[in-house]
Amino acid sequence: MTPLVPVPKPSYSQARENLVKAIPPKIICLLACGGRDCRYEGPACWRPSQQAIKGLFSSWVTDDIVAMARPSTNLIKRYNIIEQFKKLNIKSIINMQLPREHDHCGPDLEPDSGFTYSPQVFMENQIYFYNFGMTDFGVSSMVGMLDAVKVLAFSVEEGKVAVHCHAGLGRTGKSQVHAEHLSSLFISTLLCILAGVLIACYLIYTLRITASEAIHYVRIKRPRSIQTHAQINLVFDFARLLGSQLAQYPCLSMRHGAAFSMRQYLQRQALLLHGEEARSLAHTPKILHLLCSLLIAIAQGTPSPPEVQAHLERKVAILALQGDVRETLVLHRYLPVLPEGEGAVSSWDEPFGFLERKRAVLLNKRSYSESDLSKITLNKDFGFMQCSTSFMNNSKVCNETINHFREQRSTIPAIDANNATDRYTPIPPPSSPHLRDSGTAKRTKFTMKKAKNFSKFSSTIELCKNHKSRKEPLAAAKAVADAMAQQDPPGDKILQRAAQLQDELNASAYGWAMLVMETDPKVLSALMWIWLEKLKDPILSAGDIDKLCTNMPGQNPLKTLHKSQCSTVCCLLGCVGQVTAHCPQAEYAILLRLIRALTRRPPEEIASSGTLLKMFSATARELQCFRPATGSPTTQASS
Repeated sequence: MTPLVPVPKPSYSQARENLVKAIPPKIICLLACGGRDCRYEGPACWRPSQQAIKGLFSSWVTDDIVAMARPSTNLIKRYNIIEQFKKLNIKSIINMQLPREHDHCGPDLEPDSGFTYSPQVFMENQIYFYNFGMTDFGVSSMVGMLDAVKVLAFSVEEGKVAVHCHAGLGRTGKSQVHAEHLSSLFISTLLCILAGVLIACYLIYTLRITASEAIHYVRIKRPRSIQTHAQINLVFDFARLLGSQLAQYPCLSMRHGAAFSMRQYLQRQALLLHGEEARSLAHTPKILHLLCSLLIAIAQGTPSPPEVQAHLERKVAILALQGDVRETLVLHRYLPVLPEGEGAVSSWDEPFGFLERKRAVLLNKRSYSESDLSKITLNKDFGFMQCSTSFMNNSKVCNETINHFREQRSTIPAIDANNATDRYTPIPPPSSPHLRDSGTAKRTKFTMKKAKNFSKFSSTIELCKNHKSRKEPLAAAKAVADAMAQQDPPGDKILQRAAQLQDELNASAYGWAMLVMETDPKVLSALMWIWLEKLKDPILSAGDIDKLCTNMPGQNPLKTLHKSQCSTVCCLLGCVGQVTAHCPQAEYAILLRLIRALTRRPPEEIASSGTLLKMFSATARELQCFRPATGSPTTQASS
């Protein structure tokens, strides 16, 4: 278990911060940074090592993100900052200021933009400009911070990013005022401190590290960053918000692992996804979309969907950033040196940090309730409890999932063999009595030939590259169809592998990359059925089934459902249609399994509902004509 990281402390008391807030902004600008002679408006007060971008007080926080003081029109021209951006491959600039903010510092503001520069200068040079100015650190700014983090994550995928506010959250250098500590407090409190907070929240979002680790790392890379109570609270609140949205599968061992409905899942997904992925999956669960895409690619022998390569590349980037974070924290003794391969950084789940912050607040109260007193008294040995799980730990298994399917084995009746797909005949292992004939062993000792070498596949990208034989695609399609048509619960090995992938998806920063590397259709099918059956409510209620069965002729029955229901059902039926294109005899059994997962009805009741089966069969066959260019025909079918 990864040891607890010390909870970061604010540098100043709440009373001193409140005092600074009562001082007029013009006086603060004059005392803190020099007013019109602001030290942050040029390179005069900063060493060359403090200018990652020459002419600006700036430093690299990660290999892809540079934090800097705000540029100005004069500095952009004088130090040719645009050309510097191009040489450094900086493709985006994120401004965390509000228009007309800190107009008492440095040069006059541009009248058209309200900033010290015109954003048009960057955009004309193919550098994206984003503005996420926020007025305070209340609850209302949390959604805005999440939007800014998603934009930062998207921008990093396109190239390097520059983030700035006023001071760039930098060190004061040689203080030019008499009250050095008060000057530092001014800068940390009011000189637009959102850049460091944004980068810390981005690290939590990308790496799923704790708020404490993110704050310590940013402070190391950008001294005097995230110093006040409000800044620290915002980072912790962001981590708590994010932690409640990450579960892909219900898991009772997680603090936020309670069962959820599809509507709740889509709401969480909308908060987390960004870019084209967020738009294309607005009404379809990502987990189902990706599982269907992988099953289709295996069955048809086609290249994997583009998101597979994207997730693999994202994993490489995450591992590199994780290594840098751990190395930095170990170097500054926030984390101990761990043996090779024992985990990158600790989990984002940090209950001790939240409890300690709550304790500090309660200690300042004038009176206490019994509940308050219980929260003030913290167990000193809490750090040795199982409160923070390393997301490199693969030893956990969702035992409730395995037990759930073991109980079902004795209750699910067998499907008619005429309608169901063919089962695989298990091959006896070498230790089986059927293969222990001594005479046979002696004969094969002299006549055995070298076994034919079969290619090994590490991902679905490589799985279907060999098209020399027409039998291989048919065999792959049959394997996928048989896996999807399996009516009985899968074996323990399949369930254990599925449980490991569930844990990866719930806790790991690159769980999706682990999923796309899976090539066993039995595991992928088990994950799909488990997700559908673990939802708090079935996707299709009794009322929805009545709508589908009593629909007017000539009208698409699925159009009577809610858009998310229609899109999800079309995604699943599209997968059925593509998989059964080469194995039409498996369609009936797969549809029975699908309807059972969607409705939670017993198999015998599903078999007697011919109308729903016929409607799903017709829709699946219609969707066979859509080639899954993006991995799933959801968009075309539901539009």
